[in-house]
Amino acid sequence: GGSSLAALPVGAPRARDTCAMSKDALGDLRAALEERDEKKWLEAVARGEKEGYDGDQIAEALEEIIAQNPVGCHRFMEELHRPPQAMSVLNVGQEADEWELQVHYSEDLIRGALETTWNVYPRVPHEDPWADNVDKAHCEVVGSGGVTLKASGLASRF
Repeated sequence: GGSSLAALPVGAPRARDTCAMSKDALGDLRAALEERDEKKWLEAVARGEKEGYDGDQIAEALEEIIAQNPVGCHRFMEELHRPPQAMSVLNVGQEADEWELQVHYSEDLIRGALETTWNVYPRVPHEDPWADNVDKAHCEVVGSGGVTLKASGLASRF
C-alpha cells in the first residue's frame, strides 16, 4: 500500500534542495527495509513525509534494496501499512425489489462483504498459490438477527 505525503507550506525547502536531510531520511528508509526494522521504518517514513518526499522519490531510493528481495520487501511494507481487519456497514441498494429484501443472502451484501474482505487481503503473491500456508481471509456478515454468513479460509490463487 502507498502512503500519502504531506504537502509543505509555500516557501518551505523541498527534499531535493536539502542534501543533508535527504541522505539521512532515505538512508534510514533503505537501512530499515534491508533490516526489516519496523520501528526504524515507521520513523523514517514519517521523517520522509515531513521532509517533503513524494512516493516516486521514495520508490527510487528503495529500488535497489527491493530488487534484491522483491517479495520479502513488499511483504514487510504491506504488513506495516495494510490494516489486518476491516468493518463495513452494508445496505441493500434502494433500487432493490421487495423480494430482494427478503432473501437471506442478497447480492449487494455478499458483494460488499467480499470487497471489504479483499481490501485487507495481502497482495504479495506466494511462490505456490495452492500451498497450505498462503494468506487466508475470513469474513462474517452480521445482520439484525445475528451472524448470517461466515466465510473462512478465502485465498487468492494468483
